[in-house]
Amino acid sequence: MADPKYANLPGIDLNSPDVFETSDLPEDDQAMKSEPVGQEEVPNENIDKITLDTKTALTKFKGRDLQAESVDFSDKIGGHFRTGYDASKTEYEMLEEGAGKMESPQQKFQRLQHEIRELSEEVRRIQDNVKQESTSEKMTPVSLGKQLDYLQHQLNDLHLEKILGPEAGINLADPQGALQKRLMTQLDSFQCGGADTKGKTPTKGKSEGSADCVTYELYYRPEQAQFSKNARLASLEERLERLEAAIGQNQEKLSVLTADTANKSLVGAVAVVNSKLSLLEQSNLDQVEARLQGVLHKLKEIVEKKSAVQDDPDKQNKIAELYDLVKKWNSVSETLPQVVDRLAALKELHEQALQFSQSLTYLDTAQQEIATSLNTHGDMLKQLQGTFKQNMDVIKANCASLDNRVKALQK
Repeated sequence: MADPKYANLPGIDLNSPDVFETSDLPEDDQAMKSEPVGQEEVPNENIDKITLDTKTALTKFKGRDLQAESVDFSDKIGGHFRTGYDASKTEYEMLEEGAGKMESPQQKFQRLQHEIRELSEEVRRIQDNVKQESTSEKMTPVSLGKQLDYLQHQLNDLHLEKILGPEAGINLADPQGALQKRLMTQLDSFQCGGADTKGKTPTKGKSEGSADCVTYELYYRPEQAQFSKNARLASLEERLERLEAAIGQNQEKLSVLTADTANKSLVGAVAVVNSKLSLLEQSNLDQVEARLQGVLHKLKEIVEKKSAVQDDPDKQNKIAELYDLVKKWNSVSETLPQVVDRLAALKELHEQALQFSQSLTYLDTAQQEIATSLNTHGDMLKQLQGTFKQNMDVIKANCASLDNRVKALQK
């Protein structure tokens, strides 16, 4: 407990325990103190001391990850390493550790061709069984297939046949085609050089002792071609049976699958499903969860507002009236776009009709004004005629009186 004379001083924490510092180690660590420098270690023949270089060990095991899930000590014969643990690498080597002989360029080329072919077949099997694909894979089979095509294109761009000779271009997936290519190469060399074809000859061909000609015996097996054709047909029938088992003859299932596609095909439906599956990736799950939380919040607000509205019968009646009104307008809303399009098409005609109506109104007004003006002018003309008649009578009377005066003066 702290000294009571410091109880009323500011800045002192009275609720924490007292701490006393010392330079000594804890009791468990006191035995681990380093021995004096001058003291020599007693040698013991039962203890083996191995000098390790930490930098070499770090370089050796840097980037390695030991996985205990796929441990295999069976040492089975196969194309892959089956002894020990599965240690993943970030850098890949052509040969395993301990191999004394390096591969030749031709062997590397043929091995790459064989591995690319195996990888292509594995990708095709994964594409056929997309539903059984593991969710831990980061790349889709479609993108992996595109990268395989690009890798094959890069391998072909090396043009190793021109550098290593025709033997480098052996296609392990098509031995018959490789045999034919070999035969044509030997025939070309025989025609150009005229010498005996030495070296490797086809397994089904033989050359005579004459230096002027070469005889080859070719054997054709039509049953093999028919067998390959039947195998392809059987594979196609199997795929069709799987599609029929999954979809069946129900048109509703097919319409549901192809509802989001433009060409109404299963390929388009699979593409749409594949694009939707990308939303289930780990990178998109956070965004989907955030949007779902927002939708859930909106739904809660709607439920709260709905419960508040249900307590007010007037609002319920108004909502029911609005719903009935909207329901009545559903039939009108279907024809409303057509009416709007028709009115938009007749807009120019309506404008011309409006201008014509305005012109007719102006013409009618002008006609009425002209008629009123004509009536006014007629009245004025009648008054003018009456005035002229009166003036003529006065002039005639004056002329008669003037004649009488002249006659009177002449007498």
